[in-house]
Amino acid sequence: MKSTEAVMDPQFTRLFDEWHGDADISMIDLDLENNPHHDAIPTSQEHSKAHARESFTDITPISPSEYDGASSRTLLRKGSFTTNASVNFESQETPDNKRFPRQRFNIRKLYPKTINFMRQPSNASSFDGTFAHGKPGWWKKQMLSDRSLRSMAGFTLICAVIMFVIIFSYLKDFVGRINKNTTSVGGKDGEKCSTMEARNVAVHLFINIAATMILGCSNTYQQLVTALRVGEVKWTLSNKGDSRVGTNSPWNINDKREGKLKAWLCWILLIITSIPVHFLANSVIGPSFYIGPPTTVTYSTMDPELGNGQYTWDYLMSQFDSGCWTAFRTGSYALPSSVGQLDPAYNSDVLGNSTTYKSVNVQYSANCTSFLNNTSTAIALAEGNYSTSWDMQKYFTGNCYAGTNVRCTLQDAQPKQCRENVRMQAAFILGGCLLIKAIYMIVLNFRARYQVKDHLLTLGDVIVASVLDPELKVQNECLLNSGDGYRLQVQHTCHKHCKDPAPSTHGDGIGHCQKCKKWNKVNKSADLPHPSIAIKYKRSLLSNLGSTAITQMLILMFTSLAMLGASIFLIVSMAYSASDYRRKCSRENNSGRFNNICSKSLMWNLGQTFGTWGGFSSSATLTSLTPDSLGSEFMAFAISNGAQFLYSLLYLLLIYNLTLIAMEHEWGDWEMTRKKPRCTLVQGEQFQQSYWLQLPFNVLLPLMCYAALMHWLLGQAISATETIYSDPAHGVEHSIYFVTYASYPIFASTVLMVVMTVVCWWAFTYRREGFIPQMYGSIRACCASTTELTDFSREGIIWGDLGQGEKFRHAGFTTEEQGKIIPAELYCGKG
Repeated sequence: MKSTEAVMDPQFTRLFDEWHGDADISMIDLDLENNPHHDAIPTSQEHSKAHARESFTDITPISPSEYDGASSRTLLRKGSFTTNASVNFESQETPDNKRFPRQRFNIRKLYPKTINFMRQPSNASSFDGTFAHGKPGWWKKQMLSDRSLRSMAGFTLICAVIMFVIIFSYLKDFVGRINKNTTSVGGKDGEKCSTMEARNVAVHLFINIAATMILGCSNTYQQLVTALRVGEVKWTLSNKGDSRVGTNSPWNINDKREGKLKAWLCWILLIITSIPVHFLANSVIGPSFYIGPPTTVTYSTMDPELGNGQYTWDYLMSQFDSGCWTAFRTGSYALPSSVGQLDPAYNSDVLGNSTTYKSVNVQYSANCTSFLNNTSTAIALAEGNYSTSWDMQKYFTGNCYAGTNVRCTLQDAQPKQCRENVRMQAAFILGGCLLIKAIYMIVLNFRARYQVKDHLLTLGDVIVASVLDPELKVQNECLLNSGDGYRLQVQHTCHKHCKDPAPSTHGDGIGHCQKCKKWNKVNKSADLPHPSIAIKYKRSLLSNLGSTAITQMLILMFTSLAMLGASIFLIVSMAYSASDYRRKCSRENNSGRFNNICSKSLMWNLGQTFGTWGGFSSSATLTSLTPDSLGSEFMAFAISNGAQFLYSLLYLLLIYNLTLIAMEHEWGDWEMTRKKPRCTLVQGEQFQQSYWLQLPFNVLLPLMCYAALMHWLLGQAISATETIYSDPAHGVEHSIYFVTYASYPIFASTVLMVVMTVVCWWAFTYRREGFIPQMYGSIRACCASTTELTDFSREGIIWGDLGQGEKFRHAGFTTEEQGKIIPAELYCGKG
């Protein structure tokens, strides 16, 4: 007996050495004064020995040679301790002179109920709902998940603060704006458009990067909302059969046991506050063409023949030109109160063709001399009378008529001027949404600072939860890549519809309540044997990802084909225009009729018709919107950001499917290599926190760069550009939005979209070979794979053959050396 006792001492020491793991594991801080299990914790070495003797009774000892290299679960399986074996925590020597050091730790403080696994029956729960707590401090002592969530909240708050700084900076201009039918305001007069073009490209690229990051932050918090809690897993497995972990799909909310309404409201709040990010972000700041009135007025007498009723277009429009009339009557050119009354020289219906003229020459006939420059602007404008045929005002006084006796010529065209504007309508909406989102994130982090971490966000979280709580383990199921499915347990209550007098335990008998399923109580996690034959075969990812992946592929293919069709149409149109240009401007046909076209290069003409790289000065006009209208302004925002918004929805589907693929890749690696599980519930050397949530940085960063580039290109491909006619001296200002497009960004975005479609199709049709089951975020697969896993090692865990059970072989996770799956063997869980 002495020799057995000597063998037992170091074995017991090593057993608890493996359970101790790493001192850095961060679980709930169970101090002795506040620990509810304090009375059950031994306080002396003698009590520890007594508990060890009580815990390991009727177990057959093993030899020292068998012990060498074995882990805790091996010792538990083989039964390495005797009834009367004594425990000595001091250094001991074994018969083969192996020496073991003394161990000093409190295993109950590290894992409060883990030791109970070795004493309690398998169906007894050891889970007490206490995983890791948030520690004091806001950064250094926090886990990676905490730091990531707080960083996202801080970034969103910074974006909200920037928006409100912009809003308050332009609030005075907004309140005192001349044109109340627009919210576009600028803090200064115009500047050179060429200077503003490069700055505008950089600003919009930065805005798209920030918007993509905000969308990523929102996706993360959506995952928090949709994630199951540890306490809901058992109920979900029994009633729903399975659920997914690691995605931001809102349908996961329906798998929750409680709090569904709250979760849906939070998810809707995050979605609603995310929509303006890509729907309005590119419209908050942008340049506009800025046109002012002439500042110098000169006079000249009209040629008598000019006033003899030459009914040209200039003559007709001159009748309604209030600016020309005020210049004649007051000596100061005032912009008309209606855009339709602008001088034809402004070309107000063509984007970019308007410019500021420094001077205006007023020509008048002799009978108008007495009315020259002798009244005020208000009186001059009051001399207009509505024409019944044109529904515009004709200006005249006495026998002096605008158009007939008074005409104007705009002179000294100035270089085009632009003004950096802030669209306050978009700024208010976007700033409010960012503030609401930031407040939600900050409140969520503040409330969770000392709470238990029980959200299942990664595969490692489910694995750890299943190890700590035996009730979460799914027994008796096959874990092989040989088909899906699980056995149900149905309890039937007979009622008045039952025709068969024999009682039914399951309700599936012929003629016995086939239509009355509501009387059946179904347990989808009943731990019934479900064996299957081990067969290695390949299965495409697309067949497992489900309807979401199919939907995304269909949308991707439709979008790619539509963009490809638009690009081909533009290319054909550009080729025809180039051929027409060469025909008109050839030497044989150059008779002078096309000098206005041929005086410019081919590329310039194509740029005027089809645009080049986009922006406010490199785009072609599709149409103009109703001037001086808040509705037109919002429609301009919707048109210019519509393509980006649709891509954002596609990006959400892409993130969802790529997350499932990344999880499947991570899961499949466990069959080949030993890895540490990624976990947000605990930390230590046994677990890794290499990146936040599911996508690794080598996937996430290129994806975000791609998304930002696509958003920027789509913003350049189709946009809305504003032209402002401003006359602060007379309190007149007009705003016209033009819908524009540019061919080169359309071509580039089409190429990127086709590449994205091809890559997704390749990724989704990839076929993985192996015995480990297809998982794609399945909580059930995680819980079933941990049936015999009771501890974690510094080297990690691995999936494989766990040996022969009472009836079937079993496959799952282990910290030990696993066996290879035996083809054509029946595998099942315990039993």
